[in-house]
Amino acid sequence: MTDLTTCRPEETTEQVHIEDISIGDRHRGDLGDINSLAESIQAVGLLHPVVVTPDHRLIAGLRRLKACQSLGWDTVPVRVVDTEELLRAEHDENAVRKDFTPSEAVAIGRELEKQEREKAKERETAGISQPPEPCGNLPQGSPGKTRDKVGRAIGMSGKTYEKAKRVVEAAEQDPNAYGELREKMDRTGRVDPAYKELRKRRKQERKRTVPADLPAPADRCRLICSDLATVGDEIEPDSVDWIITDPPYPKDYLGLFEELGRFASRALTDGGGLLCMTGQSYLPQVYEMLGRHLSYHWTLAYLTPGGQSAQMWQRQVNTFWKPVLWYAKGDYAGEWVGDVARSDVNDNDKRFHHWGQSESGMADLIDRFTLPGQTICDPFLGGGTTATVALGMGRRFTGIDIDPNCIRATRERMAANE
Repeated sequence: MTDLTTCRPEETTEQVHIEDISIGDRHRGDLGDINSLAESIQAVGLLHPVVVTPDHRLIAGLRRLKACQSLGWDTVPVRVVDTEELLRAEHDENAVRKDFTPSEAVAIGRELEKQEREKAKERETAGISQPPEPCGNLPQGSPGKTRDKVGRAIGMSGKTYEKAKRVVEAAEQDPNAYGELREKMDRTGRVDPAYKELRKRRKQERKRTVPADLPAPADRCRLICSDLATVGDEIEPDSVDWIITDPPYPKDYLGLFEELGRFASRALTDGGGLLCMTGQSYLPQVYEMLGRHLSYHWTLAYLTPGGQSAQMWQRQVNTFWKPVLWYAKGDYAGEWVGDVARSDVNDNDKRFHHWGQSESGMADLIDRFTLPGQTICDPFLGGGTTATVALGMGRRFTGIDIDPNCIRATRERMAANE
């Protein structure tokens, strides 16, 4: 029988001065993050010695060697291997080894987080605000949150670690929906694509999931015949998530935008938003009036393709889009959105009101910005397009109009859709 030990190079272990190690030509050009490796070595020691030949030519461990040098070490523990196959040894040491998958790294990170929380509790109990000296498995004295320290300890940035952890947690909670995302992340070693897909799927789920206790459409719709300036206590303060509306555009109606801004600042929840369609003839005045009451956020382009262009005779312009002004009460904290919305081709619906909007265009806005169960208000109800679409998409709705004919037309339209 062959003695397998005779097939291996002879090995010994010793301590060698770093300056005595000959690096020579190396085939790995990118050494990666040496600082994080140095922090790890300082915290837990050099777990894997540098590998050299008997005459101290480096075989493997250049990154470890550089990290030890950055820590000010004069000597380093080495494993001496008697082999002349330097190129093969360098390749096998760096390419044949198997790194942790992102999921495995997350498992380690969780344990490190747990240890750090326990140590923090111990320090709090002892009345110590900071650890007196380096301890534990995390790099000490480094800036940033625990998340960032854990990330450095496992070879990731803090943000990447957090993303990987969310993918793993989603797969644990719902393997059928997210299990393949974790598998793809581990197979490719790429965290960001899996995390982006996770966020995309969760966003789609939030938009599709209607609250189980949501009442029937008739029971979550409220229509109020009133002037906007005097609606007063009919609308509770901080009770509306989104105002989506289309006020009249002619100059004679400009004052309505002032009333709209005042109403929105009272009715919207903190972080809620106003999406206000408007023409362009008096756009500077509209910006100014709404801006007195809310924080300007963005201007969207609402496209009306096909034969829907309005002819602005006084400006000699055929317009195929209109601005949708986005204002917020406080800071917007929702999802990313695209700033171009559109109606379907030739979907200019004037059946219920001479200024009526298309259902397809209103559905685009509602889907982009709102979630099922939220309350949408249209203070210029008109023919009830916003009401019809919002209720059909699982939202609550409050409509206001000074014209009782608009209230009646909307009720009839809702009844026809039941």
